[in-house]
Amino acid sequence: RMVLRHIHGLSPFPGAWFGHGEERIKVLRAELARGAGAPGTVIGDDLTIACGDGAVRLLTLQRAGKSAADAAAFLRGYPLPAGTRLA
Repeated sequence: RMVLRHIHGLSPFPGAWFGHGEERIKVLRAELARGAGAPGTVIGDDLTIACGDGAVRLLTLQRAGKSAADAAAFLRGYPLPAGTRLA
């Protein structure tokens, strides 16, 4: 729940971010989801991210210099398969 509150508390500005490679990705909307695992690990094909005890599903994201996109559209242009670690 703390991660979800952090995301919603900072949206839309200044925004909650995560890193992947050289990319900095802003999370605009998320919801609680089922699952657990190492924090920051993608655990589903629908952008479910483990938060240690629980998980969040990312719903709306924005890459630097790009328009905001829902999770499905984001994944078509920037795949993050299960098992990916985010920073």
